[in-house]
Amino acid sequence: MNSNRANVRAAASHPVLSGRLLFISLVVAATSCGRGAAPDVERAVRGGRGSGDVVVAVAWPWAARSEVRFGEGLDMAVAELNADGGMLGHRIVLRREDDHESVDEGELVAQRLADDPDVVAVIGHLQSYVSVPASAIYDMAGLLMIAPTATDPELTAHGYSRVFRATFTDEEVGRQMAEYAHLQGYGRVGIYYIRSDYGRNLANAFEERASDLGLVIPVRLSYEPGDSEGTESFRTALAAWRDASLDAIFLAGEVPSAARAIVGAREAGLTLPILGGDAMSSGELISVAGKAAEGVVVATAFHAQEQRPEVRRFDAEFRRRYHEAPDAGSALGYDVVRLLAEGARRSGTLRPDSMAAALHALRGWRGVTGTFAFDSAGNLVGRPIAKMVVRGGEFAYLPDEPAPPGRTAHASR
Repeated sequence: MNSNRANVRAAASHPVLSGRLLFISLVVAATSCGRGAAPDVERAVRGGRGSGDVVVAVAWPWAARSEVRFGEGLDMAVAELNADGGMLGHRIVLRREDDHESVDEGELVAQRLADDPDVVAVIGHLQSYVSVPASAIYDMAGLLMIAPTATDPELTAHGYSRVFRATFTDEEVGRQMAEYAHLQGYGRVGIYYIRSDYGRNLANAFEERASDLGLVIPVRLSYEPGDSEGTESFRTALAAWRDASLDAIFLAGEVPSAARAIVGAREAGLTLPILGGDAMSSGELISVAGKAAEGVVVATAFHAQEQRPEVRRFDAEFRRRYHEAPDAGSALGYDVVRLLAEGARRSGTLRPDSMAAALHALRGWRGVTGTFAFDSAGNLVGRPIAKMVVRGGEFAYLPDEPAPPGRTAHASR
């Protein structure tokens, strides 16, 4: 089985060879496991029969990310669906696996799920760097995968027909945040990004779209994930921000390091508006930065204050069940479970291939995070990004509004 996993990784790295390598790997897997049929074949047969419980696996760093209310959203969707007949009349059962935010552990989890023909679909993983290699294993095994939070464009770059993402790509976040900066009249924006695929993707997309819109990017600097407001790289950035007459800063970072950078900027007397990507939408931004986070605007997949009927109903029911407000993780968990059920309903079967085809054909299905439609690669399309701002120590929903007439850029002092 180890050689099979190596072939899967090779296929993911070389998409031109992926079809042949995946076929060879599938034959090796069936032979080495001593089974009469490969797991994907057996899975398809069982799905076609539609007998027993529907097993949906969820790969997630459960122990490390307990502050995210992802599991509650999953459980709420399953409870509602099972009370209404389940998935095509069969009870839905969630199988939780912890990937520990590790590539190695994520691959081990993916292989265990791939070898179990009872598993129909996988929801996961949290991190893009785990989701991308795991997706090759799931696709080879005939599993349907929906990634609720992975934003790296690489996830859907290999032509896997059963892999979907239920959130935005880094590129889309960067583009839409640049459009927001333009609407606010920010003519000169500095970029400060974390040295990771996520940070670079966001920074590049923001800068490209900003340039198209006529914005000037006089400063673009980066920082290591472990940097804080006391490091030399941050002091260099601070000096550059002061000297560049900026209107705003786009911070393509992650918490807690991005929160610490905000604290340092505010303590240094820099009062520029700060915009951030979706990785800063966690409550940890506020708990780490405190009052320094006031006024920071970030992208998000969901906010409970949005006034769509689906959001109001979800928010009320979630609070009734769990006595706390839902977060973006709750909403994404809820949506992906119901999305799987919708794929089964439209296809009339539990066969992963048929469910995936139904999701590819989906147009205008309304979830609590927005309307769902996918392109041929499995990317979410046609949905604006939600934004929220820190006010009074909490995230407040920020409706999309055009800039007031005559609004001009306000230079920093």
